[in-house]
Amino acid sequence: MTKKWIAFFRDKSRYYLCPILLGTAVCYAVLYDLYRDLCIPYSLLFFGISPFLFRFFDKLKSKKTLGGIIYTVILVVFLFISRFLIAMGTFQLRNYNGFRDWFYGAEGFDYHQPLFLNAFFLSGGFFLISILYYFTQVQYRTLGVMLCTLFPFIIYAKRADTLPETFIMIIVVLYLATIVHNQRISQYKNTAVLHINRSYIVSIGIFIALTFAVTMTVERPNYLAQLQRNPEFFDYNPNRNAVTSSKSLENIQSKSDERYGTRNYNGNVLFYLDTDGGQDVYYLRRQSFTFFDGNVWATDNDVNTRRMFYSSEFPEYKNADVINDSQNFFAFKESADNLPLLSVQNGRVYSQNFAPKYLPAPFGMVVNNTTGFERNKFTKSYPDNTVYRPATWNNRYSYSVLNDAFIYYQQNSALYEYAHSLALNNDDYFNALVNGNSPEAERLLSDYINAQSYYLNTENISQRLVHLAENITSPYQSDMDKALSLEQYFEKNNYIYDEDYMPDDTSIDYFVFESKTGVCTSYATAMTLMARSVGLPSRYVEGFAVFEKMQSNTFVIRDKHAHAFVEIYIPAVGWMTFDPTVSAYRQLDDDDDGDGIFDKIVQPLYRYRYILAILLLMIFLVKSDRFFERLFRIRQIFGTPKQKTLRLYAHLITLINFSANGNYNSYTVNMLRKYLGDTRGVVPEELLQLFERTAFGG
Repeated sequence: MTKKWIAFFRDKSRYYLCPILLGTAVCYAVLYDLYRDLCIPYSLLFFGISPFLFRFFDKLKSKKTLGGIIYTVILVVFLFISRFLIAMGTFQLRNYNGFRDWFYGAEGFDYHQPLFLNAFFLSGGFFLISILYYFTQVQYRTLGVMLCTLFPFIIYAKRADTLPETFIMIIVVLYLATIVHNQRISQYKNTAVLHINRSYIVSIGIFIALTFAVTMTVERPNYLAQLQRNPEFFDYNPNRNAVTSSKSLENIQSKSDERYGTRNYNGNVLFYLDTDGGQDVYYLRRQSFTFFDGNVWATDNDVNTRRMFYSSEFPEYKNADVINDSQNFFAFKESADNLPLLSVQNGRVYSQNFAPKYLPAPFGMVVNNTTGFERNKFTKSYPDNTVYRPATWNNRYSYSVLNDAFIYYQQNSALYEYAHSLALNNDDYFNALVNGNSPEAERLLSDYINAQSYYLNTENISQRLVHLAENITSPYQSDMDKALSLEQYFEKNNYIYDEDYMPDDTSIDYFVFESKTGVCTSYATAMTLMARSVGLPSRYVEGFAVFEKMQSNTFVIRDKHAHAFVEIYIPAVGWMTFDPTVSAYRQLDDDDDGDGIFDKIVQPLYRYRYILAILLLMIFLVKSDRFFERLFRIRQIFGTPKQKTLRLYAHLITLINFSANGNYNSYTVNMLRKYLGDTRGVVPEELLQLFERTAFGG
């Protein structure tokens, strides 16, 4: 029975293989987005079951009406089982819309739902195999097969995700292979047996590869769907008191940006910053996040609803307060050179059309009644320090174009030197405050406990990453030294900043240990997780890096300056800003003159890499016979006369077998002489006589 099945599949492989491979690629692409952890085993299962279902459908096809009835019954059974699994999953979650939320990738929904996956795989897989069989084995219809290839595109679009180019490449190639192959099968179906020989493989391979190369070389339009531009576009919240701009950079999000594939910025100017601070780089905050789910960061919704006004009536415990209280409690001295640790600076952000919900400002912004700001001018969420701008009413809640002034405490280089000189670690700091008996100690301890309670969550941090963080920080005792060592680790270890890089594995471990290539979101995520793993309260922050100076005190901020950085709570100082992203991201376009000529030459060649590769493949395939003939002649230089004669005769037999598509290995010399004379009109008599003397005459 086993031999019978093996023989059957060997004979049927030429008909089944292409559509089954196409179906497996489609299955893998879909499961990669829906349930990545199990996409490989389920795709292998799909590949293993498909030939048996194809064989079963062959049997049903011969039954005609009865076969149709049997197929309908089986389909109904599959749908019933799937519906039952969905009902069980819905009941377990106590969520009526559970399957819909899982399928559409609803924000915050746990995608680890095996019952939903099995239901989708059972019915969806059976349907996919069915239509692939019908349009490749019953009716040869290219549009029908194309329907199958559209499934992953549709699902990724529904979930506002981007189908990786690798998947597109594989699906397109397999689709073309299936169509071309089945058309050839259709031509030979009622006439003769299809011969899959060298010319057949070469012709199909060249056609598919060349078509793919051309399609991959054409540049895709840089267009983002509404949902990609603003992930909360379709969200409805009855408690929301404003509708923000559809531009994602104007909004506050419940989840951070994806770490790869979402930076589709074009350099448009968003707004300007005027400040007399005198620094070369500023970090303007948008919002910070609390929890890391293994891929992106999320906020604590309960925390974000807690707002407080910026006003002298509601004072905030800031860096200045932490430093003042800690100096009084610990009897610290200021920096040796008496430089101000925090300087009070003026700032103003303004634009012609950028109207964000938040105020892009440095950490440590100060607002009070003495500066002329009303109590309801700005509000601030606790504890992540997102500053909200006031909404206005003009037929609907909206936000005015950015034109806001503020005062802020600027963290100078003297502050970082001061924090380094204190040489405090979290244990010593905490124990001293617990044992202290003063109002200063109570305020400092309360502030530090708040930082620890929200920003020391260590979930979704691998042991591998923990060990790395411990190795990096082990030579240091103070929290400031540990933070600086983590910040400098990436620059010292040759990490690369590349906005176009898209890895196959998007885990943070792959970035840290394997690729070492990414953008600010990966750098900031890695540092935040490593800092937390060694006991440093840390938060991941998204905002803007400001470094493009127009005039002495004016900076321009573009959409591509959106940036992620880290804030760490340092004992006796408070929250301080760190930027682990390698400094290459701050290179302006005008500074690329040295590499410009090189890029102008290399980039076009890289763009046409597919066509170049296909041309080389075509040349090799077309000239492969001459290539192998040349290798044979080189080999003939070596060996004894007897070995050379026997190899030459064997080579002659090989050429005859290939050209005649037959097997003439058993022919005697006389039979071969007659065959060549009758069919080719030429006989290599000298070779035949030489072979006879060598093989039989000694």
